[in-house]
Amino acid sequence: MIIENIEKEIIYLLAIKQFIDEMVNFEVVNPLGKSPDVEIHFKSMTHQKFFNIILVDFLSCSDTEILGEKQPYLRALAAICENPSFNKSNSVENLKNSTQDFHDWLNTEFTVEKVWLPSIDLETNLSIKRIEFIKICGNLSKHNFSRLSGVAREIIDIFKRNGHTLDEENALAIFEDFYNWFHKNIFSYHSSAIAEFLNNIRWGIYEYLQPEYNQSIVFIENDHYNRYKYTYPQGVNNKFAKECYWSLMNEVRSKPYMKKFKVTRFLKMRY
Repeated sequence: MIIENIEKEIIYLLAIKQFIDEMVNFEVVNPLGKSPDVEIHFKSMTHQKFFNIILVDFLSCSDTEILGEKQPYLRALAAICENPSFNKSNSVENLKNSTQDFHDWLNTEFTVEKVWLPSIDLETNLSIKRIEFIKICGNLSKHNFSRLSGVAREIIDIFKRNGHTLDEENALAIFEDFYNWFHKNIFSYHSSAIAEFLNNIRWGIYEYLQPEYNQSIVFIENDHYNRYKYTYPQGVNNKFAKECYWSLMNEVRSKPYMKKFKVTRFLKMRY
């Protein structure tokens, strides 16, 4: 499917917005406290797993069959911010800043001290990027161990960087140990900050598209059902892109599910 850049932007924005809406909503998370001291709790461990799984999908790549390219959604969003199709009066600024903030946070490496892995009788300090452990834990949440050879290779590479040689057998053996340390402990700690980053991006999309929405929507006169239509931007000709534009404009008619919030600093001081 051949699509124009503006059509590609529309499809990406709708997909990213829907990813975030699946994660940051009152059915999945429960915000406690008031800014700047909010703390996010999951409704259950199942909701935490769901959040991690959708987050991994968001941090993964788009499908070449749909968008003509295989690119991480966050990188695509950064590219949109550099060359936005709908920017008016710098409406893209907050989206650009929140996208860069999340990217930088994800790619920061930190060290977890005294990680205990009883399956291989090893205690070690482990340096790892946040995006690495988030993806590994999301895949461990999503897939049966029998489908995780790729995760085993990632763990082998991470341990090699940290001065430990693991074979595939040992990498498979520590799945549960790794999950207990990084999903049940560290991901739980980071989940409040992650929700804040995602909510900021969601608000950024909303604010970026408000000028486009306001100029695009046309209410049908003398219609007691208050019907409306949208004026498609120049360059949007693909039928699927038009459907995505209509959905995107409909979905930015309302503000995001959650107000903007800031997480307590005590949940941003470790790892």
